[in-house]
Amino acid sequence: MIIGSEFSKKYQRILKEIGSLSQQDTSKQIPVKKINATLEWDRTEIKHVLEYLQELGLINIKTIGGPLLYGHVSITESGLKKYESLINRY
Repeated sequence: MIIGSEFSKKYQRILKEIGSLSQQDTSKQIPVKKINATLEWDRTEIKHVLEYLQELGLINIKTIGGPLLYGHVSITESGLKKYESLINRY
């Protein structure tokens, strides 16, 4: 959910994790299981957050399947810019 120009803490947290794991590479497929290793969210929660980030154009869902419904995601150029702005804020 976006309130004004602020991303909620939940979306910031997962985008930071995805951005970190991507190593600035938009072609890298990141396992959702690896993303969730730190977050420890349930399947429904991570599913909804990933779908929302994809709608915003910050990530792409690459594969479907596995215990968390989605197997892999990749970050987009827009996602990298948002990630960089988040990590440079603090």
